[in-house]
Amino acid sequence: MLACLVGGLAASVPSLGLSNSTPVSKSAQQACGRLEFISGVEAVFGRRKTHQQALAFRTQVTARGFVNANIIEGCDGFRVVVRGIDTFDVGVDLQSEARREGFAVTLECIQAKPLGRLEAVFGHGRDRPTATAIVNRAEAAGFPGVKLRNDPCGGFEAYLAGFEDQLEADAFVAQAKTRGFDVVLERN
Repeated sequence: MLACLVGGLAASVPSLGLSNSTPVSKSAQQACGRLEFISGVEAVFGRRKTHQQALAFRTQVTARGFVNANIIEGCDGFRVVVRGIDTFDVGVDLQSEARREGFAVTLECIQAKPLGRLEAVFGHGRDRPTATAIVNRAEAAGFPGVKLRNDPCGGFEAYLAGFEDQLEADAFVAQAKTRGFDVVLERN
């Protein structure tokens, strides 16, 4: 009797939506494919197969003055990295300094997770002051609300979001072009 009850309960659980027909693919994707929420440049000091190896290597990196080094897990192991690099020029300077300390640092671009919304991109600046000038010019031309965010490979992007649909976004681009801006629509 107990065996029938357990068997009936086990058979009914999937029909209640308490399990997924493909749990491995979703959980494997979450465990392996790291979702990034901020684009930018990272300085990769090295890769290690195990977390313990990465901890030991990060200790070496921080002991030589790179105190912001972190460990990021990926599909191929663990990376020891420094993030928060605003411009590619700063990344190159960090890379040169690290190489003088004996670390073969590479610079890698991180792309943030797309949000799926339409955005009008006003332009890109190599550094914050250049990108801020784009924002100020847009505001002076009657386009308030233009914001800055990091570009994946350094620098900044000036953009405006909040369009209801493609038609509204296209009308905005046409209006911006009449005011001297070469605005490009992107789905981000």
